[in-house]
Amino acid sequence: MLNKIEANELLDIYGELLTQRQQEIAAFYYQEDYSYFEIAENLQISRAAVQDTISRVDAVLKKYEAAIGYNKKRKEILALCKAKDWEKIPTIL
Repeated sequence: MLNKIEANELLDIYGELLTQRQQEIAAFYYQEDYSYFEIAENLQISRAAVQDTISRVDAVLKKYEAAIGYNKKRKEILALCKAKDWEKIPTIL
Protein backbone atom coordinates (compact mmCIF):
# COMPACT_ATOMS: atom_id res chain seq x y z
CA MET A 1 0.00 0.00 0.00
CA LEU A 2 1.17 3.51 -0.81
CA ASN A 3 1.91 5.86 2.04
CA LYS A 4 -0.39 8.87 2.18
CA ILE A 5 2.19 11.39 0.98
CA GLU A 6 3.16 9.35 -2.07
CA ALA A 7 -0.49 8.52 -2.79
CA ASN A 8 -1.42 12.21 -2.73
CA GLU A 9 1.45 13.07 -5.07
CA LEU A 10 0.34 10.37 -7.50
CA LEU A 11 -3.31 11.40 -7.19
CA ASP A 12 -2.35 14.96 -8.12
CA ILE A 13 -0.62 13.66 -11.22
CA TYR A 14 -2.78 10.73 -12.33
CA GLY A 15 -6.03 11.21 -10.43
CA GLU A 16 -8.00 12.28 -13.49
CA LEU A 17 -7.30 8.87 -15.01
CA LEU A 18 -9.28 7.15 -12.25
CA THR A 19 -13.03 6.60 -12.39
CA GLN A 20 -15.21 9.18 -10.67
CA ARG A 21 -15.99 6.72 -7.86
CA GLN A 22 -12.31 5.84 -7.38
CA GLN A 23 -11.46 9.55 -7.22
CA GLU A 24 -14.16 10.13 -4.63
CA ILE A 25 -13.12 7.25 -2.37
CA ALA A 26 -9.40 8.02 -2.76
CA ALA A 27 -10.00 11.67 -1.85
CA PHE A 28 -11.84 10.65 1.31
CA TYR A 29 -9.13 8.18 2.28
CA TYR A 30 -5.91 9.95 1.31
CA GLN A 31 -6.79 13.63 1.39
CA GLU A 32 -9.47 13.78 4.10
CA ASP A 33 -7.98 10.94 6.19
CA TYR A 34 -11.31 9.13 6.60
CA SER A 35 -11.30 5.53 7.80
CA TYR A 36 -12.78 2.72 5.72
CA PHE A 37 -15.74 2.70 8.09
CA GLU A 38 -16.37 6.45 7.72
CA ILE A 39 -16.18 6.27 3.93
CA ALA A 40 -18.49 3.26 3.82
CA GLU A 41 -20.97 4.99 6.09
CA ASN A 42 -20.94 8.25 4.08
CA LEU A 43 -21.28 6.52 0.70
CA GLN A 44 -23.59 3.76 1.97
CA ILE A 45 -21.35 0.97 0.72
CA SER A 46 -19.56 -1.86 2.52
CA ARG A 47 -16.17 -1.50 4.17
CA ALA A 48 -14.98 -4.31 1.89
CA ALA A 49 -15.96 -2.23 -1.15
CA VAL A 50 -13.96 0.70 0.20
CA GLN A 51 -10.94 -1.49 0.93
CA ASP A 52 -11.16 -3.08 -2.53
CA THR A 53 -11.37 0.33 -4.20
CA ILE A 54 -8.35 1.67 -2.29
CA SER A 55 -6.36 -1.45 -3.25
CA ARG A 56 -7.32 -0.96 -6.90
CA VAL A 57 -6.47 2.74 -6.77
CA ASP A 58 -3.05 1.92 -5.30
CA ALA A 59 -2.40 -0.63 -8.04
CA VAL A 60 -3.50 1.74 -10.81
CA LEU A 61 -1.43 4.66 -9.49
CA LYS A 62 1.65 2.43 -9.17
CA LYS A 63 1.07 1.13 -12.71
CA TYR A 64 0.83 4.64 -14.15
CA GLU A 65 3.93 5.80 -12.29
CA ALA A 66 5.89 2.71 -13.42
CA ALA A 67 4.90 3.35 -17.04
CA ILE A 68 5.24 7.15 -17.10
CA GLY A 69 7.59 7.95 -14.22
CA TYR A 70 6.57 11.58 -13.96
CA ASN A 71 6.75 11.76 -10.15
CA LYS A 72 10.19 10.15 -10.06
CA LYS A 73 11.53 12.61 -12.63
CA ARG A 74 9.93 15.52 -10.78
CA LYS A 75 11.69 14.50 -7.56
CA GLU A 76 15.02 14.09 -9.34
CA ILE A 77 14.71 17.56 -10.88
CA LEU A 78 13.80 19.11 -7.52
CA ALA A 79 16.86 17.47 -5.93
CA LEU A 80 19.10 18.85 -8.68
CA CYS A 81 17.59 22.32 -8.27
CA LYS A 82 18.23 22.24 -4.53
CA ALA A 83 21.82 21.23 -5.24
CA LYS A 84 22.05 23.93 -7.94
CA ASP A 85 23.25 21.27 -10.36
CA TRP A 86 21.58 22.87 -13.39
CA GLU A 87 23.55 21.12 -16.13
CA LYS A 88 22.21 17.66 -15.15
CA ILE A 89 18.55 18.64 -15.47
CA PRO A 90 18.36 18.21 -19.28
CA THR A 91 19.61 14.62 -18.95
CA ILE A 92 16.52 13.75 -16.90
CA LEU A 93 14.11 15.35 -19.33
